[in-house]
Amino acid sequence: MHFTLAVWLVFLSTFFASAQTLTQEAASHSSPKLELRLFAAKSTIRPGEQLKLRVELWNVGSNDVIIAQNLDSTFGNSALSLILQTGLGGESHGSIGDRFPEPGEPDFEETFLTNWLTLNKKHFYGTYVYMDPIDFPHLRKPGRYQVSAQYYSRGISSTPGWNGGFLRQADIDKLPLAVFQGSINSDVVTIRVLPRKNANKK
Repeated sequence: MHFTLAVWLVFLSTFFASAQTLTQEAASHSSPKLELRLFAAKSTIRPGEQLKLRVELWNVGSNDVIIAQNLDSTFGNSALSLILQTGLGGESHGSIGDRFPEPGEPDFEETFLTNWLTLNKKHFYGTYVYMDPIDFPHLRKPGRYQVSAQYYSRGISSTPGWNGGFLRQADIDKLPLAVFQGSINSDVVTIRVLPRKNANKK
């Protein structure tokens, strides 16, 4: 009787320990919580002037997360689109890569360090981007406009993408952290394009 009870106690201890481990692993790979924050370097610009923006990707969750390394869409693992809201609708612009990567088996360490990074909880990763009047003609016209951004990441894929890195599925399965995949919209920033100065005014 005592032997049987001891066996059941060992079994239950092992069961609960395994359940706790699975719960911890599930929590560590829970959906990442990220925020995209946008700031204008200046709230007013001259007609035809570039608008300088600071983009910050914040990890507001309780776990570290893997994100694409380039926020400004230099590589095809992620894309950043900028939107200028006008009275007649919106102007948007976003770039993607211009070629496919070379075929072959990717080197895990080199490919990962080149394309992704770990964003620690309560930290952010940021960069500066510019809205050019060539892509946003309304920046040549005086008025008030609302600016926002959208960030998209395809995560880490086992298939090549537009000028982006990829890993073998076996290596992806071994990653110790969750990888962000999806899209996020930023907050809205209001900017003003000043009226043109009258050159003939004395």
